[in-house]
Amino acid sequence: MLSILIPIYNYNAVDLVHSLHAQAEKLSIDFEILLLDDASDNTLSREDNSVLKKLSKTKLIELPTKAGRAVARNFLAGQAEYDYLLFLDCDSEPLDDQFIARYIPYCKGESVVVCGGTAYKKISPPADFYLRWVYGTRSETKSAEERNKNPNSRFSTFNFLIARKLFMSIRFNELLKNYGHEDTLFGFELRKRGNVIQHIDNPLYHTGIDTNEVYLEKTRQGVQNLKILLENYPNRDLLIKDIRLLRVYTLIEKFKLTYVFYVNYLLFKNLMLLNFKSKYPNLFLFNLYKLNYLCYLKYNNIHDL
Repeated sequence: MLSILIPIYNYNAVDLVHSLHAQAEKLSIDFEILLLDDASDNTLSREDNSVLKKLSKTKLIELPTKAGRAVARNFLAGQAEYDYLLFLDCDSEPLDDQFIARYIPYCKGESVVVCGGTAYKKISPPADFYLRWVYGTRSETKSAEERNKNPNSRFSTFNFLIARKLFMSIRFNELLKNYGHEDTLFGFELRKRGNVIQHIDNPLYHTGIDTNEVYLEKTRQGVQNLKILLENYPNRDLLIKDIRLLRVYTLIEKFKLTYVFYVNYLLFKNLMLLNFKSKYPNLFLFNLYKLNYLCYLKYNNIHDL
């Protein structure tokens, strides 16, 4: 029936796994929970998660060196026993005890792929975590009705169910080593095969909100991955059509304005960063920062903080 697959990195997943385990047991279904610790360097979280080795129908695999998001998820799928895979991020929390039950009716057929969605708790976090929380609540918290308007472009690895046979025919693209856009490519591949993603209202709380510094670093990694895709993905036009940042980038490239945005990055990045680390981060400015950084990468193939 169901393999629940959770990659872990520097996070205590004990409460999440116990909740999922209890829900699955209550449904009396065949299931397993496979956990992959991707070489966490947080000793405390590794020790906390080690108790999960004693939980029935649960297996914790620990990697000696970091594999990365795509490789870790592909590895878990390869280890799975059952026909349906439920991928979840470790820094999550079910809204109630019906989370697993809502997915069970979709466990049929060989082409099913269902995204449950993301939610954020309404209590605002400390200022040092505010950028990620604001971006998540305004940009990621979407109803199934809204996500189904453009289903394959709204694919997210955070919380989704897929038939194992379908997943193994695609797998996550391991070209991308850092954070960002492996879900974009997966959605593209599904579309090329004629598989339409179904979105339902079955979200998880995103509880592991990054600090401003960490999220900004991940944002830059995501932009770097976009540059890699733009240079290497065979269907460049599809990328540009579906990713707004690339649409704008190619437009300013067409009018030979990339150097202007590059200079803008150099002149104003520190002022923008001050805004992002404040209690009132401006998301329009945040998107402009990403565009400026993409133009910066056109002239500098190095990582910049």
